[in-house]
Amino acid sequence: MKILLINNYQQGNETATFEALMLALAEHDVKMLRYRPGIRFDDRGADLVVLSGGGGEGSEIHDSYSHNKLWYQDQINYVLSSQKPIIGLCMGFEVIARAYGSRVLELKDYITGFRRLKTTEAGLSSLGGQSLTQYENHRFYVPEISPGEFTVLARSETGVEMVRHRTRPILATQFHPEIRGGSLDLRSAIKALA
Repeated sequence: MKILLINNYQQGNETATFEALMLALAEHDVKMLRYRPGIRFDDRGADLVVLSGGGGEGSEIHDSYSHNKLWYQDQINYVLSSQKPIIGLCMGFEVIARAYGSRVLELKDYITGFRRLKTTEAGLSSLGGQSLTQYENHRFYVPEISPGEFTVLARSETGVEMVRHRTRPILATQFHPEIRGGSLDLRSAIKALA
């Protein structure tokens, strides 16, 4: 599969989650673009677009960079206009949520490590279990997401954790399925979207 990876990590600050993402995508033909405002999203030939995690070391979802334009505004616009299948991971999830009008709020404490998540009724049929154990590493959360646009598949005590768009091929997770040891791995998420 040909994958366009939009890398949301700041150059030189890639983390273990980025390394795990590259390992999880190793069997695919991956073209990577490091995200910056003004980037041209050339997705020609891509079968799937992955919006990576990021932030925490530079620009966050609520940061602006000029004239009150959000740092991630170009990525938000891309999500709304693209016809390609998209998977959003952590920061990518927050970009997708923000694109569709959801609030992205800052947590009091940074969340990191494996946590138990509760699947929704819709998640039970899609994911096959009442709960998931997934690796989390984030400072922001989405308390609710547009129910007209998305089906929520999993939640935690801090908010929405996994969604699928109702009419478009978009799947997004607040957690990191690229980190091994979780109930759902990235390979399964890619298959679930296909």
